[in-house]
Amino acid sequence: MARTGSNEAWKRINLKRKLWHFSAGAFMVSVLIWNYPSKRLSLLILGGASVALLVIDILRFGTGWGRQLFRVYFRQLAGRKEDEGPNASFFYAVSLLIAVLLFEPRIAMGAIISLAVGDPVAGIVGTLFGRVRLKGKAVEGAVANLVASFILINLLVTSPWIALAGASAGAAVELAHIPKVDDNLSVPIVSGLAMTIVSSLIM
Repeated sequence: MARTGSNEAWKRINLKRKLWHFSAGAFMVSVLIWNYPSKRLSLLILGGASVALLVIDILRFGTGWGRQLFRVYFRQLAGRKEDEGPNASFFYAVSLLIAVLLFEPRIAMGAIISLAVGDPVAGIVGTLFGRVRLKGKAVEGAVANLVASFILINLLVTSPWIALAGASAGAAVELAHIPKVDDNLSVPIVSGLAMTIVSSLIM
């Protein structure tokens, strides 16, 4: 019985989707580190990805063959709400593009981590171990999100207070789940803004 429950929990997690988002975020952080302090290549990659994902959605909703191709090649990476709505990966790419545009490179990396690492960690821990819930989201997942994000962001930014601000803001937004706003869009932007504010106060 316990094993059955565990299997059901892992099915709800959609590990392939989380690994895809983590890998995309890790790749973009690597590009930013490799080209530091230039952001040009990152902007080109994310801009191209955003356009490509938008075209995929236009074809998916506008043509039968586009919908069929999406089901064959992307269905396992999509959530249930994406059956009739926009592809979350589009919001993911756009939010990373905005973060790189708005923030200095180290803070942009931290903002990406808050989404690429924090969100999957929150989902996995919350689904497997969550007991205390707030608006349907597990508090345990938010705590794991904060800790994992803080550890990694702190390796990149100039102060642990900046890292704590970014990790806390990202975890809070993911837990609060702003109505009608995709987490993929809101988490890195709010996290980056929090780090920018704290950075201006302590530097």
